[in-house]
Amino acid sequence: MKFIALLALLPAAAAQTDVGCDPSCPPLGFESDSSHLCPGDAVDSFASMRLHDICHPTTSNFANNKLSFDAFRKKGHVTVIANYYTGCEAGRRESGVYAGIAQRIHDATGGRVNFVTSLKGGGDCSAWASIYQADALSMGLNGGVRPSTMPLTIGDGSLDVRDFFFTPPYPHPSYIVLDENLEVTYKSVGPCCGYVSYYDCTDDVALGLDGMLTEKIYEVYNKQLADPNTGEANPAPVPPPPVVDPPTGNCASTTFSEWSACSKTCGDGGIQFRYSARPDVPVETQPCPAEVAATLPACAEQCVPELGTEFEVTVVASDLASPRDLAFHPTPGVHLGSRSEGRDFYPDEGEELWVANGGNHSVSIIASLGTDRQTTISRLDRGYYHYMNNVTALAFNTVAGSGRNPDQDTFNFFAVCNDNLNDYVGSKEANYFMGPTLYDTDTVNKPGRKNTVTRLGDDCSGNPSDQCFFLHADMLHESPACVGIAHDPEVETSYGAVYWAFDTTGDNSGDGGQLVRFDFSQPHGPGSMDHSIASVRRYPDVKLYKDETHEYGHAGMVVHPEKRLLFVANPGTGSVSAIHVDTGRYSRTAREEYPIFSNRLPSFEYSIYSCVDQEEAFVEGLANPSGLALSLDGTRLFVAERGGRIVALDVESGEVLQTIDLWPMGYTSIGGLAISPETGALYFVDMDTNKVVRVDAARSVDGECAYQSRIDAGFQSSLESALNEVDSQCGAGTFSLTRDYGCEVDGTIPAGTLFEQVHTTGYASDDPNVQSMAGMDAAAAALANRTDCGYDSELNFDALLLGGYYCHVCLPRSQGSTCDPGGECANVQWRGFTCDNEYHINRDGYSLEVLNLHMGGEINGKPNLSRGVTYRFTVQSDQEVCLRGSSVTAVSSVKSLSSDDVICATNGPILVSVGDDTPSCLYLTSPGTKSATITVDGATCPEGSSLGLEGPALLPPKSSAISVKATGGLYALLCLALISVLLGV
Repeated sequence: MKFIALLALLPAAAAQTDVGCDPSCPPLGFESDSSHLCPGDAVDSFASMRLHDICHPTTSNFANNKLSFDAFRKKGHVTVIANYYTGCEAGRRESGVYAGIAQRIHDATGGRVNFVTSLKGGGDCSAWASIYQADALSMGLNGGVRPSTMPLTIGDGSLDVRDFFFTPPYPHPSYIVLDENLEVTYKSVGPCCGYVSYYDCTDDVALGLDGMLTEKIYEVYNKQLADPNTGEANPAPVPPPPVVDPPTGNCASTTFSEWSACSKTCGDGGIQFRYSARPDVPVETQPCPAEVAATLPACAEQCVPELGTEFEVTVVASDLASPRDLAFHPTPGVHLGSRSEGRDFYPDEGEELWVANGGNHSVSIIASLGTDRQTTISRLDRGYYHYMNNVTALAFNTVAGSGRNPDQDTFNFFAVCNDNLNDYVGSKEANYFMGPTLYDTDTVNKPGRKNTVTRLGDDCSGNPSDQCFFLHADMLHESPACVGIAHDPEVETSYGAVYWAFDTTGDNSGDGGQLVRFDFSQPHGPGSMDHSIASVRRYPDVKLYKDETHEYGHAGMVVHPEKRLLFVANPGTGSVSAIHVDTGRYSRTAREEYPIFSNRLPSFEYSIYSCVDQEEAFVEGLANPSGLALSLDGTRLFVAERGGRIVALDVESGEVLQTIDLWPMGYTSIGGLAISPETGALYFVDMDTNKVVRVDAARSVDGECAYQSRIDAGFQSSLESALNEVDSQCGAGTFSLTRDYGCEVDGTIPAGTLFEQVHTTGYASDDPNVQSMAGMDAAAAALANRTDCGYDSELNFDALLLGGYYCHVCLPRSQGSTCDPGGECANVQWRGFTCDNEYHINRDGYSLEVLNLHMGGEINGKPNLSRGVTYRFTVQSDQEVCLRGSSVTAVSSVKSLSSDDVICATNGPILVSVGDDTPSCLYLTSPGTKSATITVDGATCPEGSSLGLEGPALLPPKSSAISVKATGGLYALLCLALISVLLGV
């Protein structure tokens, strides 16, 4: 028997690469990432065919001022693209030089060289572009003539131009040159890269861009002109780009149409509208006239298939921990595989339902749902006290087949929302640095990615035995006390990582919360802390109010994929709001009045948007609405009332179709709702009974359960005609029934005093290096000695996470994310931690090898256990290993161990709680090996051989693939192979 203490566990730190201003492509450390467009690569049709709005100049040769890069796929042509951010960054100095170069070369080549600017970061795109052209004039470029037609500036609000052509972490300002086939001939970084601000990079430095770009542009341009056979433009056939018809009229009507029919066929009749093809107020609405409504019947309840003519409920899972929300995984099995944590799973059988547990800050995974193999496993983040603190909502990216680059697509990712102000489970004064956390669930197809890890931080994908923990792919910090989250199924961004969140703090004035849009853009990935590449937009016009009558709760959110409507449960007002997510205009930066945010670099956009189209009360009169879910066909919206009722709404009209009462069955704290993507059945969580429940509806096939939409057909027809007429004359997006046409964007920046940042270190530090490799320094190591753990002490617990601490005297350690009960942890900086009550068991030839990974732990002779502690023995062998007392009578319990008990495992854990009835002498046994003796409280124990506890003769498994993870494993494999030959197996 060997007992090994592993004391040297510090590897080279695995964190993000510090790219700086290195123009290498792909960036250093990202050589295997196929998403980076580099010299020799061609722009694919997915990127070249997309339409982008040209904000400057306001008129161009492109229809509706919409640019497709495929328009430049012409013989003899060259395309140059620049990557800039708004504001007084160093890149602004170069932008003026670029504008001058663009106009000069475009004119000199007869329009064969075209220049495009990707502009992002907030602000008025056209205004910034105009400033850049004025800068060119002030620097004396373009012969003293102000540029007017070049460059073409794109408001890259979805960041897809940046993310395709300049995939982060490629530096900025940066430039790319494309030939006539849209193949990259040159890509590099501008001379102002590395300077902090506009004032630091002088004109002399920025003017270096002229020579650099001019040489590279003419190099490819002249080559194409000199040899007509070189660079022949023979691209692969692609479909023509989409064409948006330009306005056909003058949009100057002075008269309105007649009022439309009322929108609903029952009840109060809804609304009427009239329209006029004019730019200022093209639509007016009013309630359905009382005399018309009086003729309409009452809106009687009907029958929808999810609720049925009658229903029963089935408890799917119980013994959860205050479950708040639930969602179906889009690809069952991609996370758990066929075996994890010593348990078998069957990914091809049944669906997979994930549940957010606010009570213990975890996620429960119900695998093989509805089959005989259904089982539940719980999983945590090792840093749950920050990343999943009081997790209240979760949402998956379910958009398969989006056409995105596989190395960028976030399909199968999920985000959680945490109802907490970042108080580290009540142990630290809140600093509001809290928001949604993003995770990649795919461990089956991404081995080595570390989407799940062991306590020590090793990759857990494909690991059949160790306990696994989530490792977050990104986190943003602008929505503390968040109670709802929804993924946006858009296909415009390169990564598909856009989520909408219900931030209950708002501006912290006490007047409700706000809607916040999070675009994680390029998730930083597991093991990194860099939050510089993201976009966060606040919508203070969308007022949201939480449930103030309960200590905890949930507010459902769901985006309708076709209508582009976000439905949000508004518990405090008893309503559901409907927001048109593709509307709203930039108002101002959010950095001044909301001074707590994820990163201070210009690539992190933090903005305030105003004038969004919304229906504040799509439906009202609800009693504390909580969960929301859409039917599979998108025609019905289900709303849970916390107290025990579910309401089915008609999406077109907002009218109630059917309700069911669940409170008589004891469900009076309903949280999230979910619809099965396979069966269409409705599921809900009940927060106080700790259950997941399915509604089993009686569904008739003979029409007994049927319903009709409450929308008036005449109203619907008039609406479609009006929309087509107004938009055709005045431009797409002009017509809206919910827009406030009098809304003016407010650029006034209030004083940013409503938040008090109690800590100025950690993630929110003014030093941008704290979120990079530079943070891995002696100062971070010195945090190990900090013991000022008080609630209002100066120590910032966020700084501990940044410093690589998952185990620290100041961090919470009682919620199960560190060690099993009674264990003590030791930190392994920037990697993970070890536990003194965790052992790993391997077969080493004819012996059992017992490894203790605890830092600084020494094993003198036999392992010694203490009463009152739970121990984890992780068996890493295909052969069964058992832990037993002095006799050999087997029992089924795995909670405790008496003298007659036997607990066995194969590639999985043995968990034993050492109590008063646990014998003082324990033994590890396995077929064909010597037993290993373990003592309790320092007892003197005989060897197992004297008690007849040696294992029986080894009978090898039938499988030829035998893995023994232990020193001496080769010897064991040779022996097993020899036995296999002798026995003929």
